[in-house]
Amino acid sequence: MKNTLKTLTTIILAFGLVTPALAQRANIGRFTKGSFKAATSQQEIQTLKKGDQYAKVCMKCKSITIKEVTDAKEVEKLCHDGGTVHCDSCEEQITIKRTKLNPTGKGNPVKSKKSSVTYVNADGEECMFIVPIKSE
Repeated sequence: MKNTLKTLTTIILAFGLVTPALAQRANIGRFTKGSFKAATSQQEIQTLKKGDQYAKVCMKCKSITIKEVTDAKEVEKLCHDGGTVHCDSCEEQITIKRTKLNPTGKGNPVKSKKSSVTYVNADGEECMFIVPIKSE
């Protein structure tokens, strides 16, 4: 009788410890496995929709901040020429610099609507980039 009671108690305690661990495991996150490339153009950044996530990678303080898109205005702010982005880790304001790709001129009569987006510090050096993480 004592062995049966000990065995049942042990089984009940084991289930009591395993159940919360399994429940916690299910809430790890929404990240999709795979590789993600930096968005280098305005068009790549503007493909982000509400609910998508993106990573702000700061090369100065070597940090990654994951954010979720809440509205279209937030996406527009990420590629607004002359605007700023805040690095949550090093507390710096990063300036957004947008340049036209393939500008019209000698030898290139076609106007391009694509523009490159770079994030520069006060010295004009590139110090941050955005990586879109699309939700499935």
